[in-house]
Amino acid sequence: MPIATALKPSAPKQLPPPNSDFYHYADLLNAEERAIHQRVRTFMESKVAPIINKYWVEDAFPFELVPLVKELNLGGLGIHGYGCAGGNQLLVGLIGVEMARVDASFATFFGVHNFLAMGSIQVAGSEEQKQKWLPPMARMEKIGCFGLTEPLAGSGAGGGLTTTAKREGDTWVLNGQKRWIGNAPWCDISIIWSKDVADNQVKGFVVENKTTHGFSVEKMQNKMALKVVQNGQITMRDCRVPEANRLASGAQSFRDTARAAWDAVLRGLGSDGLRDGRLRARPQIHTGAIAVRKAGRLVPAHSGPPCEDARQHHCLPGHGGSHSPARGRGQAYGPASRAFEGVLHGQGA
Repeated sequence: MPIATALKPSAPKQLPPPNSDFYHYADLLNAEERAIHQRVRTFMESKVAPIINKYWVEDAFPFELVPLVKELNLGGLGIHGYGCAGGNQLLVGLIGVEMARVDASFATFFGVHNFLAMGSIQVAGSEEQKQKWLPPMARMEKIGCFGLTEPLAGSGAGGGLTTTAKREGDTWVLNGQKRWIGNAPWCDISIIWSKDVADNQVKGFVVENKTTHGFSVEKMQNKMALKVVQNGQITMRDCRVPEANRLASGAQSFRDTARAAWDAVLRGLGSDGLRDGRLRARPQIHTGAIAVRKAGRLVPAHSGPPCEDARQHHCLPGHGGSHSPARGRGQAYGPASRAFEGVLHGQGA
């Protein structure tokens, strides 16, 4: 009878380097775009990765990296003109993925500024407002945030906003609070969404944080996730904002507001580059939810633990915000525009 002999252990096979671009979308970039993509990868691996854990532990932001981010010339990525970086939506999405691959917090800092704050001005602002605000934001001389989420209303902008705006001549008086607003504790410009007491419609305002009387921010402490991006609770007590700072071109009602907000969000997700259905689902860059695009619209997809008590959380993906009850498991949160059915998820940002 033959005797079995033990096989000699062989050396383990060398695994290929990790590659999160499973569908090789980066191969579709042209030479100039590939150079930008590689520049961001090098920056994230050589400058961010070696120090980011220290800042997670300290619940702090690496401000020494901001001048280096400026040198990448990414401000206004996806926006054309006004001194912005431009680029197509495929490049926008791949840059977001490249940042999040190293640190989702750092990707959130950039996404809130570039896609939510700048994107809102680009979509809903007048030509004068674009000329005034987008160039310094593209140079990252002024950093922005996106103030939608509230302590009691979450992101239910359809009818739940409690922040009010009252017009007095050429001035608007804002009162209310915003919570879990990424970049708020230290940025320069806030896009604040408020309900007009005259017509009960949601309107957007550009508020200059550091020079507006009655505007204050308290940093959110002891976060469990995305610890590097600094979130804040904004309080506005009789903040007077000039009519010139109201987003006058595309936010006259909640329908317009929803369009402006979602368009800005989708820039951050890079979803416009995925309309042909080649990639039907992808991780949401900033908060971990999954946005699934079908037939030109977003439908819910769950991440986190399931909810059985007919209460779910909903939010705009990528806003770094808090949450409020939605209609129930498996049911879409539908803004008045019905352009999008929303993203449901079961975890906080």
